Amino acid sequence: MKGLPSGHRLVITQAREAAAAPLAKGISPELLWHFDEAGWNVLGFEHVHGRAADYSPGSPDISLVTGLMHALAAIEIPPGPGPWKPIETRLRTYVDDPADALAFAGRALTHTDWMPDNILVSHGRAWLVDWAWATPGAGWTDPAFWLLRLMARGHTAGQAEAFAARLPAYAAADPAHIDIFARANVRMWNEIEQNSNSPWAMTMARTARSWARRRQATP
Repeated sequence: MKGLPSGHRLVITQAREAAAAPLAKGISPELLWHFDEAGWNVLGFEHVHGRAADYSPGSPDISLVTGLMHALAAIEIPPGPGPWKPIETRLRTYVDDPADALAFAGRALTHTDWMPDNILVSHGRAWLVDWAWATPGAGWTDPAFWLLRLMARGHTAGQAEAFAARLPAYAAADPAHIDIFARANVRMWNEIEQNSNSPWAMTMARTARSWARRRQATP
């Protein structure tokens, strides 16, 4: 169950979760109910008993997450209005020219927040939870977000990119677009690090800088 006061500045994330639920059926716990009453906006989900994914080198969970991404890659957000904030809008302040962010645009349903706690591993399968930052985007962007999380858990940039390249959308992506994405993540995580003293923010900022350096050095 997830709830926020109806007037909370992030209540739109509740709407995104509700909108993503029918699209992500089968790879995420089912949304059972959603109400906005008495000053609260509340979502109730199917209970899945599981643990957070292990992203460390050699973990069998990595193959489970790869399978989850294969299933997600087939899902598109239908045209029309919705509670979404397109990825090119979300990241436009982190690129040299706002038009560069169009490299990330697409209609794929992307999750964008691949922290291990958002993957529940249960009885040999993985479930994707917490769709607060779901957005329409290019299908390769989710593997790109994920590879940063793999690096943060001990993989080299080369190893993480190899896992991402198992996903056809990432393997087919324009390398120049991935370069733009890598630089945008440096700026985004630097900003988060500046506004947070938490170890995870510092780790992710350091990881993003490391990946961008590799992208710059690779011919």
